[in-house]
Amino acid sequence: MVIRLMVIIERRELEPLLNTKWSLWYGRRKTGKTFYTREKLRYSYYFIVTHGREIINVETGEALSFSEFLRMFPLLLGTGRIVVDEFHRLDEPFFSLLQGLSGKGELTLITSTRHYFRRFIGENSPLLGLFHLIEVGLVDPRDALKFINSLGFEGKTLVELALLIQEPWLAPSVEILGDEIFKSLGRMLQTYVPSLVGEIFNEEERELTHRYSAILESVSNGKRTASEIAKELFSRGLIKKETHGAVAPYLDTLVEMGLLRRITVYGRTRKTYQYQHVSPIVDFTYYLNAKYGFLETGLPDETVERLFRERLPKYVEQFFERLLSKHHALQPVRVEKPKLELDVALLRNKKLHLVAEVKWKEKIREKDIRKAENKFEEAGGKINLLIVPDKEALPREPENAKVFDWRDALALS
Repeated sequence: MVIRLMVIIERRELEPLLNTKWSLWYGRRKTGKTFYTREKLRYSYYFIVTHGREIINVETGEALSFSEFLRMFPLLLGTGRIVVDEFHRLDEPFFSLLQGLSGKGELTLITSTRHYFRRFIGENSPLLGLFHLIEVGLVDPRDALKFINSLGFEGKTLVELALLIQEPWLAPSVEILGDEIFKSLGRMLQTYVPSLVGEIFNEEERELTHRYSAILESVSNGKRTASEIAKELFSRGLIKKETHGAVAPYLDTLVEMGLLRRITVYGRTRKTYQYQHVSPIVDFTYYLNAKYGFLETGLPDETVERLFRERLPKYVEQFFERLLSKHHALQPVRVEKPKLELDVALLRNKKLHLVAEVKWKEKIREKDIRKAENKFEEAGGKINLLIVPDKEALPREPENAKVFDWRDALALS
């Protein structure tokens, strides 16, 4: 019998926290917080708090009551690092105890509620300033590329698999199946994504209403602005008025929970935003549901794979936007003028600094290059990139841009 051990995705933003005395890790569910701390942290005790406020020692299985844990905690804090997972379920008087013990021993707190985290660091919080804070979101594209390359993949497949394992819960399947994962992706999405989204809402103590689900579907189906989303929900009879105000609270909640991101539209006199799914995997699942009722009825594996590959260029654009914005510390924006729509636009000091066009296909023609050149000239960015799977397949290089392929992406990792 062969036992395969799962490789850990090394995450650059988390490494500095492994030796920090008091740290707090927060982020939506299934982003790898618990797995990474269990595998990488050196700790004496690891506790997880249940919904019923019971504290479980994960090494021994021993269950402590809240009062027992409060009594033991100051003593345990002197024995080495203590980890308390889903600590937000404890609430008072645990927080007052933390304030009194501040700076003593080594402590790592973990929470899956971004909503609660905001309260935790609010102006009136007695614990403000006691912890080094880190949000654990999707895997950094640079770390995703490095991980997939360690499995032996290169070229176009390297980027496409790295895109998937930004959701770390897909990493074990990618490690086992490799690029065959696309053939069974539908079954994984139908099983895991509804559970994932439901768990997020459960942790945030909010009901997953028809309105929230409809917004997630609308965004995945191309509705980007609040007015477009409001129009869609009004047509479904889910809101009484077709106005921005009717959907704004729901959009704010979804952004706060880490399911949607809000992106500034560049070049408008009045500040406006577009909305996008944070996770391409969640986006694709809700797209399938909006179009085909996927979560209820399912779809054949080959249909899911075909539809995913049709959507793949869009997700690759988002992947490179994340990669380049993180590497260069730039702000992503949307540029949508009457004759100019850019795949990637990144700001520095409120000015377009890096502009990229993504041509994610095997054969790139002369007309594709000319079209990209025209866009670069119109945009006026400082750095122009033409992103392709493999620069060696180009008929020529653009005159006003650098060609960027999988080798350049991997070099950034």
